Amino acid sequence: MGFGLLKVGNLLCLLFTIFMMGELWMVLLLKERKEPSELKLLRMLKARGGLVDDSRFWNLEKGYQGEVLFDKWFSALDGEWIVVNDLLLEYAGSLFQIDSLVIGADRVYLFEVKNFEGDFYLDEGKWMSISNNEIKNPLLQLQRCETALRQLLRSLGYQTSIESSLIFINPEFTLFNCSPKLPFVFCSQLNRFSKKLLKQSSSSARLNARPSRLAEKLCELHMEKSPYERLPDYRYEELRKGIVCVGCGGMDMKLVYMSFCCINCSAKQDCSVAVLRAIYEFYHLFPNMQISTNQIYDWTGGLISKKAIRRVLKANFKLIGHAKSSKYVIDKV
Repeated sequence: MGFGLLKVGNLLCLLFTIFMMGELWMVLLLKERKEPSELKLLRMLKARGGLVDDSRFWNLEKGYQGEVLFDKWFSALDGEWIVVNDLLLEYAGSLFQIDSLVIGADRVYLFEVKNFEGDFYLDEGKWMSISNNEIKNPLLQLQRCETALRQLLRSLGYQTSIESSLIFINPEFTLFNCSPKLPFVFCSQLNRFSKKLLKQSSSSARLNARPSRLAEKLCELHMEKSPYERLPDYRYEELRKGIVCVGCGGMDMKLVYMSFCCINCSAKQDCSVAVLRAIYEFYHLFPNMQISTNQIYDWTGGLISKKAIRRVLKANFKLIGHAKSSKYVIDKV
C-alpha cells in the first residue's frame, strides 16, 4: 500500500510512525514550502507605496507560484515518499538552494522548478529568448546544486544515488534546439514522468528509518535566513497608512459595521482580523519599533477606534510596562 504526500501546517519537519498490519514503518518526513520572506515584505511595501524593484518582485512571485503548482502536482501522486521542500543548505562554505527534494528507498530526487513563460532556444549552451535576450542557464544551477548535495550527503555518510530534473511547470513555455538527453521535464511530459516515478517507487524496497533520518538531518541543517534577500530602503513616514485589502491588495477600504470592505473589489474581512493582519505587517516591516495602541492607530490610518485596536492587542499579545512606556510584544512569528 502506498502513501501520498502528507500536508501538515507550517511545521519545519514532522516524523511519522505508522503501524500497519503489525509492521513499523517510518515513512514520512515533510518540510512544507513557505512563501519567501523577501516576497512577503516586498508585497507589503508595494501595497503601501514603497519603492520596489518590480522586476525582482515579479520574478519572486512567479517563481513561488510555479513551486506551488509543482507541489499540487506532486501531492496527487501515490507511492512512498519523504518530501522536503524549500531547503537552503551550506557545504564547504558554499550555499545552495533546493526547490524540492524527494527521498525514496534507494535514491534521492532533486527537483529544480522553473515557471518560465514564452519561447526560448539554446545556442551553444546559452539560453536565449526569441527577442535575443540571454538569461541565466538553469541547467548550470541544477548541476552545481547536485554536486553540492552529493558532497553533503557523503559527509553525512550517505552514498545515495541522485536523480536531478529541471521541471518546467508552465504550459506556455517552449524551448527550441533542446536535446532529449537533457534532464528536462516539460509540462506536457508530467503525466509520463509521474508514471516513471511511481514505477521506480513500487519496484524499490520499503522506506525504512535510514531515509527518514536523512530527511530529518537535512531539515536540521536548513538555514532560515537567506543571504540572497535584497530589500529596498524604506522609512515609516514614506509608506501609506491604512488597511490593505486581502483580496486585491489595494488600500481603498471602508468600515461597514464590523467589517472592512474594499471599494475596488468588494472583498470583506472581519475588523479584528484585518487589524491583526495590519499589526503583523507593521511588526515585519519595522521589527525595532514599539507596538502600541497609538502606533497601530496611526499605522491603520485612523480607520478604526483606539478602543477596538486595544482590544485586538490585548487578545493576541503580551503587554509590558505601564502608562506611556507600555508596549505589546510578539513572542515569535
